[in-house]
Amino acid sequence: MNPYELLNQNKEYFKNKKAFIFDMDGTLIDSMQYWWQLAGDDMSKYASHAEYMAEKYSTVIDFKDTAVEFLDYLKANGVRMCIATDTAATMSKGFFDRFPFFADYFEFTVDCTHVGTSKRKSPAIYDLATEKFGLNKEDVLVFEDNYYALITAVNAGYDVVGIYDEANASNKEKIAEICVDYIYDYTEIMPK
Repeated sequence: MNPYELLNQNKEYFKNKKAFIFDMDGTLIDSMQYWWQLAGDDMSKYASHAEYMAEKYSTVIDFKDTAVEFLDYLKANGVRMCIATDTAATMSKGFFDRFPFFADYFEFTVDCTHVGTSKRKSPAIYDLATEKFGLNKEDVLVFEDNYYALITAVNAGYDVVGIYDEANASNKEKIAEICVDYIYDYTEIMPK
């Protein structure tokens, strides 16, 4: 179904969109405080930051407020969705194990290992996701929280909804300037 007919129709950018590309960390799940080491944890207990993150995905990282409600609504109404994340699946596996229903929302997940580069450097992951959908850039809407990833997607010609995350709060004005919309939670784009 056309997302425009399902969501807040004051949001004109939903018109003609056929699929949604979601970032994962900071957009759907509340993990950025661990990525940015803002949680105050003792890092000396871990051999690497990757080991630390793998443990956090397996134990404490949870969904962002209203994300599951939004995904449930989209899935129930047949909206095509995928995840495009810089986080390698081997690292975030613990989150998918804890919440097995999470993967069921999406047609597929692509990560940095599929394209060999990060969102900061290249739009390759968005291009790959769009190609896997069998669509063009103008057919998809990207959801992102990270300023540098947003710049990459916008400069590559994607429409992007910016998602507020505390770890990127210092960039919120800059993010809002370049996106088609900037939201604090998903209820803002649900039907009114």
